[in-house]
Amino acid sequence: MKRRNFLNNILGAGTLGMFGLSNNSLMASVPSFSDYKALVCILLDGGNDAWNTFIPKETSGNTGYDKYKDGRGDLAINNSMINLPVSLSTGSGNPYYQEGDDVKAYKKGYYEISGINEVGINSLMPELAWLLRDGKASLIGNVGTLVEPLANVTDYNNASKLKPHFLFAHNHQRRELFTGRANDTNLNGWAGRLADKWSGLHGGNVMGLNVSFKGQVRLMVGSKTQPVLFRPGTAATYSYLTQKDSDSHSESRVNAFKKLYALNSNSDPFINIYNTILKRSLDLNVLLNQYWKSDDQKKTFTTKGPYNEDLFSVTSESNTGMGEELGGDLIEQLEAVAQLIYMGSSADKMNLNRQIFYVHFGGFDTHGNQDQDHPILLRELSLALYKFQKALEELNVDQNVATFTLSDFGRTISNNGDGTDHAWSTINMVVSNASEFDGGKFYGSLPDFTMGGEDDATSKGRFIPKISVDQMNASLCSWFGANDSIMSTLFPNLQNFKTSSAIDSAYLKKDGTKLFS
Repeated sequence: MKRRNFLNNILGAGTLGMFGLSNNSLMASVPSFSDYKALVCILLDGGNDAWNTFIPKETSGNTGYDKYKDGRGDLAINNSMINLPVSLSTGSGNPYYQEGDDVKAYKKGYYEISGINEVGINSLMPELAWLLRDGKASLIGNVGTLVEPLANVTDYNNASKLKPHFLFAHNHQRRELFTGRANDTNLNGWAGRLADKWSGLHGGNVMGLNVSFKGQVRLMVGSKTQPVLFRPGTAATYSYLTQKDSDSHSESRVNAFKKLYALNSNSDPFINIYNTILKRSLDLNVLLNQYWKSDDQKKTFTTKGPYNEDLFSVTSESNTGMGEELGGDLIEQLEAVAQLIYMGSSADKMNLNRQIFYVHFGGFDTHGNQDQDHPILLRELSLALYKFQKALEELNVDQNVATFTLSDFGRTISNNGDGTDHAWSTINMVVSNASEFDGGKFYGSLPDFTMGGEDDATSKGRFIPKISVDQMNASLCSWFGANDSIMSTLFPNLQNFKTSSAIDSAYLKKDGTKLFS
């Protein structure tokens, strides 16, 4: 086996990317945790249309349904409240079912949630509505990339006011979400910087802090650390380089491999870096063969899905009653995350304290065919969030995990005849059953939906957010255990959103109450 092939398969095939060397000054600041917590970030890649996911409920006023309908035209969701069922029936028994037509199901109406007065939930998402109703999820409204607060279009047009770079461009806006600094697209990721601060948290365990299901995404990359790369299904491993009691020659093979490729200290710093990478590759190979490749180490979930299907099976067309099958990508990734959380949180397995997972769900750049493509995405998103939360409850770690969505940006309130275009303000979701979270709420506000109005940055229905995504992410990091003293490192612009001298005054609040207490 060639050295290059080994590293490419371990690193490139989706299983490892821990290049950094330890740093004693960073390790000295590592907090001591006695519990387990995880953050799960789901990127709705392309720019989710929040205004058809969450429909304004109030009829009158600039934030109400009438203004929304004026801008949306024939792409608007109907202003009809749908009764939220206690359980789901298959096929035509689904509450959103309309003559077997996905477009009609998409536009049928919304579920009303007690305690959320601003929006209803698209009727294709009954499972999300259940999570909100039960206080296990919240919505973050009018959120986006910001450098400093912008009150209205006058502030936006004020040259002295700082704005995000390259607004409305996919790659740059994703970068700004990931860097935690909307006026710097070249900084490394806020989760990567947190991993740098907590280097050595797990006593050198090769899993580290960050796990990515979409390669070396900037969010997870620090200056000293990089994420473990993973993929659902079968991870690439080399069984003949794993020491096994049943194979008397396995230890000899591993030792020979180490000597062959100079896995020893060396005066050449580049060789030492390479050796560090190689050692981590070998360590992860051992770990994956021990846990991921062993069926008896994995969790078999007994909880059923909303159609009484196996929990993480990709829900069939006959169950959903839709004209198109779900892609299943998000469901499969979250199943893998659930397994890794099971292993990471178990004292008799990996026994980790903190983990951050990055999950990717694409297809949301709906310039065209939106009323055909967006329905199937919303249906899978709702099912996947529900299935994942049920898995966490079965694992008894639902109090220890917070799942949240990000998206490049929102979409224009106007339609282009077949879809919507790149915009700014959007609505994110936070799902957690942690007792500290004040769930079942809508944090923030809705924009003025008037085309060319006070909140419209370009007179095309691109609304200026009132909450910085950094405020949401900082609130989650604080719950996760990040001290207030490092928040300016993770989110350098957060200080611009303080309402007092304390950095925590920038965290998300509703009526003076924080997102978590």
